[in-house]
Amino acid sequence: MKQLREHIKKQISRLMEEKYPLPQELVNALKHNLKLNPLVRYVKSAKAAATIPPSYEIFLVNGASFFLIYEDFSLAIEIEGRKYYLGDIEELSYAKQHLNRLLKEPQMDKNTDGETGEMEPADTSVDEPAEEPAEEEPEA
Repeated sequence: MKQLREHIKKQISRLMEEKYPLPQELVNALKHNLKLNPLVRYVKSAKAAATIPPSYEIFLVNGASFFLIYEDFSLAIEIEGRKYYLGDIEELSYAKQHLNRLLKEPQMDKNTDGETGEMEPADTSVDEPAEEPAEEEPEA
């Protein structure tokens, strides 16, 4: 029974990750090096980018994106114009910090006007019934 449960867990994990058309080394880099595990929590989609060297654009659930790049000696991650090499421990640490900041950025509302770039606050109000004033009974 335990083996069946483990097999089902592995199959579910494999099926959930099939929607990302990424080579296995990039999936491993996302999950293990960058600690984006499970991928479905952080990554919305991925696509191959027409760049030299070859790279993939990774789209996050909050609308932001970054690039995973095949370099000659290591994989690299490019976030907001800054490149970090995953083979270097210090740069990997900086990449994780930068990725964390990117994940924490609020999601832009699609109803904002493009000129100001300001975000509209989300409607978090709760409609509560208004209390009606008690009617006073006339005293006799």
